[in-house]
Amino acid sequence: MRPIAGALLATAALAATACEILEDGTPSRILFQMEGDAGLQARAIYSRDFVAGIDEMGVTHVQVFSSDTVLHTLPIDTAMSIAAEQQWFVQVETLAGDTLAVTVTVDVDSRTLVSRFGGIFPDQPWRYVYVFNQVLTENVDVAF
Repeated sequence: MRPIAGALLATAALAATACEILEDGTPSRILFQMEGDAGLQARAIYSRDFVAGIDEMGVTHVQVFSSDTVLHTLPIDTAMSIAAEQQWFVQVETLAGDTLAVTVTVDVDSRTLVSRFGGIFPDQPWRYVYVFNQVLTENVDVAF
């Protein structure tokens, strides 16, 4: 009896490993959430059409080729497909000199990449860059 049970367990473990190998790890969806004082507005610039790289000083440089600008009233809760581009950029700015205290969450598919609290100040937008299979820094310089 024991050899048969061991063989069944080994077969089940092998099948589970094979399923994990065959799963597509390509990102398909970004979920972006930003909470703050309800009713305050912020401008968000979204892009999937850009290039990004890190220089020798550890600064991530982003060159945006096309983007969408959206005026949001907090909270922000938006999802976007990134299946084709496998990358995503967001920049959130305050309006009229406001300072915003926000909690931000960014998920790719079912993985949480960002979950933090902080401030967005006039002339200091909040930025996040995601590129599949590439590690980028949080020190981001952007050109449009």
